Amino acid sequence: MSNQTADIKNSISRYLSMREHSRKELIDKLSKKYFEMDLILQCIDEFSTKNLQSDDRYTESFVRSKYNNHKGPNFISASLKSKGVSESIIDNVLSSYNEEDWQLIAIAALEKKTIYRNIEPAKSKIKQKMFLSGRGFSYKTIEHALNEYWKK
Repeated sequence: MSNQTADIKNSISRYLSMREHSRKELIDKLSKKYFEMDLILQCIDEFSTKNLQSDDRYTESFVRSKYNNHKGPNFISASLKSKGVSESIIDNVLSSYNEEDWQLIAIAALEKKTIYRNIEPAKSKIKQKMFLSGRGFSYKTIEHALNEYWKK
C-alpha cells in the first residue's frame, strides 16, 4: 500500500469518525489535498463496500437533522442533491415522512419565529409565507401551517 493510499484511508476514517459524509463530500475534501483521483475513488469504494461509508445512512442522518431544525422537503432535497446524493435515495428517505409531518414541522417553525405576531396580520402572513418558502415547504403545507397558526 502506497503512502498516499494510507493517507487517504486515514483521512476518510477521520472524516467518518466525526459524522456521516456523502461520497461526493469525501471526494471533494480529499481532492483538495491533491491526492490522485483514482486512488481516492478506489479507497472510497473500499469504505463503501465495507459499509463504512453509505450515502443511504448519510441521507437518513441529514434528513433527520434538517427536519428537527424545521426545514422543509424542498430545502432538504436541494441540499442533498448539491452533496451528490442520488434522487432515488433522497426520495426513498423523504418518503418516510408524510404530509402531516411536514405540516407539523412548518407550524413549529412559525411558532419558534413569533416576531411576526406584532404586526398587521396581512403583512405578517406574507412574511410568514416567505419564511416558510425559504425553508423549503410546499405551497400546500404553507397554507395549512398558516391556517393552523392563526387559529390560536
